Amino acid sequence: MTTMDRFGHTEHTPSLRERSMNLALLRSLTTWFALAASGTVIVFIGLAVDAYRHNHSAAEESLLSFSNPGHVVVAVGLVLAGLSTLIGLSISAFRGIETRRELLRRVVPVTAAWVLTAAVAVASITYLAASGATIGHSHATPTTAAPVHNHGAGTTAESGGIVQGLQQNGLAPGAAPTAAANVPGALLQGADGSGHSAHDKGKQPTYTQIVTLTDAQLLPLFPPGTMTLADIPKLRQQLEEVHQVALKYPTPDAAKAAGYVRTTSDVPYMGEHWLNYAVIRSGVFDPNRPSGLLFSTIDNSGTAKLVGVWYLMVPGVGGVTASAPPTNTWAGNLALWHEHNGLCLVGLKSASEGETAASCAAKGGTFTPSLKWMMHVWVAPGQDNPDGVFAYLNGALYKQQVAAAKTAAPAQPNGTIAR
Repeated sequence: MTTMDRFGHTEHTPSLRERSMNLALLRSLTTWFALAASGTVIVFIGLAVDAYRHNHSAAEESLLSFSNPGHVVVAVGLVLAGLSTLIGLSISAFRGIETRRELLRRVVPVTAAWVLTAAVAVASITYLAASGATIGHSHATPTTAAPVHNHGAGTTAESGGIVQGLQQNGLAPGAAPTAAANVPGALLQGADGSGHSAHDKGKQPTYTQIVTLTDAQLLPLFPPGTMTLADIPKLRQQLEEVHQVALKYPTPDAAKAAGYVRTTSDVPYMGEHWLNYAVIRSGVFDPNRPSGLLFSTIDNSGTAKLVGVWYLMVPGVGGVTASAPPTNTWAGNLALWHEHNGLCLVGLKSASEGETAASCAAKGGTFTPSLKWMMHVWVAPGQDNPDGVFAYLNGALYKQQVAAAKTAAPAQPNGTIAR
């Protein structure tokens, strides 16, 4: 029996000592204040990760975007620092208590600290989530244009329209139109790089024709002087690349997940214009990275669908100038980059051209004298443009828009679908 007792004592003593040591560590102020300090260090690491991400992508995102690892690290650090500080405070406050009265006196401030901290945390998180506040960094050099004020609903890039979003991302356009003749009265007109009211070079092959017909069959279908037999293979390859990109974004939700934001209403013949400001800021033309997508409501489902792709090259970024359209982009000489003059966007409600700053302000819109350079590319599945792959307007799309509008809510003026 003596041996058994000795054995039992020898077996359990280390376990009791370990528990005692663990409890001693948990009761130690040094432990909790060290954890609080560690949490503070983690917060700074998270901020550094967030800064690095924005310096290398400059994407706009919510302040509560946990897809950003920097935000996750900051959140972990804040929780660790806050809890550790409160626990350390509690241990310090309750140490050495000998009477019930003394206990009650210390419970009040400790409880108040816990409640106040929790209330501030919950209130802050709730406010950030409800406000939809966003952040983004820019590395482009802004133009010297006068400030553009948005009088539409909201102040985010999505609700402010193209120009508002560009300004928030350091890409605000501001070149004035060269002549009154270049300021058309509607989005159905415009100006090309030569100062003429044009958006494309006329009737041309559709995307389906370009990827299915032979080079010899295609050549007569292009406007004279725009393509050669040597140009066609490269153009076909570029358009096939864009088509593959279009397959990735069939819905607005897919576009949002990839960093695109809506900037216009569902414009007749074109659809909603969505932009990716990180792509624009790069200043690099790449068919595989379109700066914009086009969505439109084309059936009675009420859900917008991808109908096309568009590109925007902003003067002052990537060597692009205001005096001439981009070069060395699409194969051949078929693509025609165009601009919009006197552009007025009223949030996501309407769009018009040929406006003045005063007339746009009267509508509560965002005004820019000249927005350049851009073009549409009709490569979305099932959305061939009968007038051609680079045609500005899509008449077939407009018919679908009108048909869909007949089963939707009453149309709004200027920039929405006319019945």
